[in-house]
Amino acid sequence: MSLLREVMGWPVDKRRKAALGLATGAAVLALAVVALPLWLAHQHYDDALEDIDKRLVRYERLAASRGQLEQKLEGVRALGSRKYFLKASAASLSAAEVQDRVRQFIESAGGRVISVQMGTARDEGKFKQVPVTVQANANILVTRRILHALETNEPYLFVDSLVVRTQVPPGHKPAPGFEPEMFIQFDVSGYAIPGGGT
Repeated sequence: MSLLREVMGWPVDKRRKAALGLATGAAVLALAVVALPLWLAHQHYDDALEDIDKRLVRYERLAASRGQLEQKLEGVRALGSRKYFLKASAASLSAAEVQDRVRQFIESAGGRVISVQMGTARDEGKFKQVPVTVQANANILVTRRILHALETNEPYLFVDSLVVRTQVPPGHKPAPGFEPEMFIQFDVSGYAIPGGGT
């Protein structure tokens, strides 16, 4: 109230200038309240349109290369990629297939199987990863042959982890030409195609 009395005591010229400044400030504030949200909305829609334009260009490029991609896909199908996957599509049958292959590799290389246990199958996109945990005894040369056999045969099998522990006491000197056996444990997995598709 005292501010109003003080303003009323000003000369008319000064009151007009204050009223004009106040009106101008109110107009600028009203303009900012209306214009700022409109500018922000305009900016948002410009960004959205630019993103849509980029996607459209990318999709048009992909559509133009469809013929080449189909030819490459036919080339991959002609290679017979099914041979790289486990034959069975059911997890238990695929695990049995992995177990048989690993047991065969270990025994043919000269190792001794202690145990083979099926892990939990996991979905990975269109494929199913079938893991098996293996424990065996083998010397270093036999272990190398086992890992080489796992790596180079079909269907593809992957060693996910490997633990090798010696079974001889520290300071043991083996006879020349004799390699002591070690305990080896590894997780090996193969991939199956659910439903037996290609």
